Amino acid sequence: MAERGNTSENKGSQGDGTLRRYWALLLLFFIGLAGACFIILLFFRTELFVRGAGWVLNILTPFIVGVAIAYIMRPFALSVERGLTKLQDRFLKKKHPGFIRMASIVVAVVFLLAVIVLLLIAVLPEVITSLARIARSIPGAYTQLVAWLDGLDQYEPLHEAIGGLEEVLGTLSGRLRDFLNNSVVPYLESLVGGLTTSFVGIFNIVKNFGLGLIISCYLLSKWEKFMAQAKLLVYGIFPKRAADWIRREVRYTDRMFSGFIHGKLLDSAIIGLICFVFCALVNMPYAMLISVVVGVTNIIPFFGPYLGAIPSLLLLLTVNPGKCLLFLIFIVLLQQFDGNILGPAILGDRLGISGIWILFSILFFSALWGIVGMLIGVPLFAVLYDLIRRFVVSSLRRRNETDMLTDYQERFAEDEPPKKAPKLPKLPKIQKPAAKK
Repeated sequence: MAERGNTSENKGSQGDGTLRRYWALLLLFFIGLAGACFIILLFFRTELFVRGAGWVLNILTPFIVGVAIAYIMRPFALSVERGLTKLQDRFLKKKHPGFIRMASIVVAVVFLLAVIVLLLIAVLPEVITSLARIARSIPGAYTQLVAWLDGLDQYEPLHEAIGGLEEVLGTLSGRLRDFLNNSVVPYLESLVGGLTTSFVGIFNIVKNFGLGLIISCYLLSKWEKFMAQAKLLVYGIFPKRAADWIRREVRYTDRMFSGFIHGKLLDSAIIGLICFVFCALVNMPYAMLISVVVGVTNIIPFFGPYLGAIPSLLLLLTVNPGKCLLFLIFIVLLQQFDGNILGPAILGDRLGISGIWILFSILFFSALWGIVGMLIGVPLFAVLYDLIRRFVVSSLRRRNETDMLTDYQERFAEDEPPKKAPKLPKLPKIQKPAAKK
């Protein structure tokens, strides 16, 4: 009887293994088919691909917004939850984990809404007003700048240089004035006017954001459950070794993207706030507009500080050259503070790639996806770089080329990935029902 029971159990385990292999092959087939269709549509049916992608994105917009909001708010919600849990442990005897979780989500949502309302009420109207004022004041500012240059014209060595500079400034001033009057200001005014007059536009924005906010709240409240379901799905489809690798790489990707995105948002907010305080104290023209430009562009790695400083300096040069020089000195000191003190304190060495690869990833992914590529290109390339590095190290070890690897690490002092994957907690075993006697 015992042998018969063991035989039935062996047959059951073999059947489960065969079924799992069939599911894995079926999944790989569908993944390959989807990849082939994607490549065909992308390269040979571009218009159809764009139309289909737009249709799918239009349907999934609330879910995409919800996932993005949940991913951005989760660290703040967890911090609030930890604080409320400490207060509960100190003052209350009975535990209320569900109430603490919902309270932390409510606090995070209220904070997000407060930031959005502040931007819409205080920042956006000031930016639009500043742009309109710039368009109206360009002729007068240009006249003042030319008069200032004429005052320097008395120095003979600078005569030819100033004459050429006046001509260049005249051309740039005309083009900038035309661009602001004909493109930027009408677009912003039409955008704001369209949002205030178009019920459909307002309804779509509010609908997508409202549904996304509801979805994000649900994701935050059930985050551990969704992660556990994803874990069960991965371990149910793939072999344990492959599932461990997938889980490890997903964790590394999440740590890389989460640390970079949240760190850059916090860093850029602090830089923008410091810039606004300084501009307000020294009575800098267009303080709000310049601070918004500096803070927003600071999110972009490497090029961000220059993209924010150059237009701000050109703007101040046409209004007040003295304030322009003061702002140049301040922005240099601010970027030194950000690059050497604030940035390392917030971000640390999360990326693990050199500056040349950061520059390459920004240029490459910005050419593919524009501004979005500039924002996510660096952490995405860091993940790809880590995958390639692990593959190269494991290949060298399999071929017993450890001397070459050791020599490289000693010469360039680059940290290698761990030899073995960190131990992951095992899934709870599902007890089989007792066989009927």
